[in-house]
Amino acid sequence: MKTLTCKVSSVETLTNTIYRVRLVPETTFYFRAGQYLMVVIDEFNKYPFSLASTPMETTFIELHIGISKLNQIVVIDYILKKKEIIVEVPRGEAWLRDNTNRPIILIAGGIGFSYIRSILLTVLVKQPERKVSIYWGGRNRNHLYSLHELEELNLQYQQLSVIPVLEKPDKHWHGRSGKVLMSVMQDYSSLESYDIYIAGRFEMAKTAREYFCAERSAVIERIFSDAFTFI
Repeated sequence: MKTLTCKVSSVETLTNTIYRVRLVPETTFYFRAGQYLMVVIDEFNKYPFSLASTPMETTFIELHIGISKLNQIVVIDYILKKKEIIVEVPRGEAWLRDNTNRPIILIAGGIGFSYIRSILLTVLVKQPERKVSIYWGGRNRNHLYSLHELEELNLQYQQLSVIPVLEKPDKHWHGRSGKVLMSVMQDYSSLESYDIYIAGRFEMAKTAREYFCAERSAVIERIFSDAFTFI
């Protein structure tokens, strides 16, 4: 792990509650797709954010930061006031396992998309033959803030399947509805041959592991989420 000073290159509003932040690190560093960093405000206040950029993108770091929680508001306010910030990177064990061609299922809730985005873009470049299915869940359409990016990729790559799921869809929504984990359960009679990566609330990751293993024969060692470190 390195402690880096990063220049704040840009802060862009994606929705009224989500920002895209780009940082330029002072020096090169190595990370794996699916890892995260800590934004350091001081010795006692450090906040984790998934790296939405990929290891191939060496000149900048991309973060997606929501402001639905107080600690997230603190971080975005801090970044907006600073020209440079300090980060600790990399962290996390739920990184992409690229020594296999097992098909991948990526599951995210809301801003957890930043985690699966890094994995997806890396796989498309490094393992273009590997099959990937993305299940992205949110309460409403605004929570799927980068769905257009996924839809464009879906048109370009035959091995990619994109399944957006809304808990509270409006009348204009034509996709899946309900809980994102239930959509996965409905689509697969067996998950034994899949590598599964999950980004979401701790209880979501815990429920996914329990149900997928007990009812769909998923291999527990092939289910990855940094939430498992804390539950």
